[in-house]
Amino acid sequence: MNSKWRTSTVRALCRRMLDLRQFDALSILADALEEAGCDDSELLALCRDPALKPVSAERTVNLVYSDETAAAVQWLERFAQEIGYESGHYTYEYIVQAGHEAIRDGHYCWGTDAGADFFRKSDDNRREFFRNWSLVTGVVIPEEAQEGITFSCAC
Repeated sequence: MNSKWRTSTVRALCRRMLDLRQFDALSILADALEEAGCDDSELLALCRDPALKPVSAERTVNLVYSDETAAAVQWLERFAQEIGYESGHYTYEYIVQAGHEAIRDGHYCWGTDAGADFFRKSDDNRREFFRNWSLVTGVVIPEEAQEGITFSCAC
């Protein structure tokens, strides 16, 4: 993401969508990005896609909003790839949804031992995951709530 495209209008549109978790202004964001000089046809097409799923819309806005939120998206994407043994089983969308379920259920079950092992290795890993996850979802998970979530492998 070219930082020159993050005009005050672009950032304000992103902030509004992230605060409200409503992504109905994506086409307006595309127009604002173009006005800022954005020529990334893939990004503009995503912003104008009326069939974009909410988690993909949220991902797109996070990539545009700031370097910090873009880095959090990229961290979660790398995490999904690493724990999936490059099988493609885990996706960004899956990781985000599973995080919501883990908070709701108090448990995070992985289909690979790499997923559960990541969290078992250290509390720092758990904190790193939830810091990035919280940045992209807007759902802040207090440390004590994080500590109450258990992790296991389905294998």
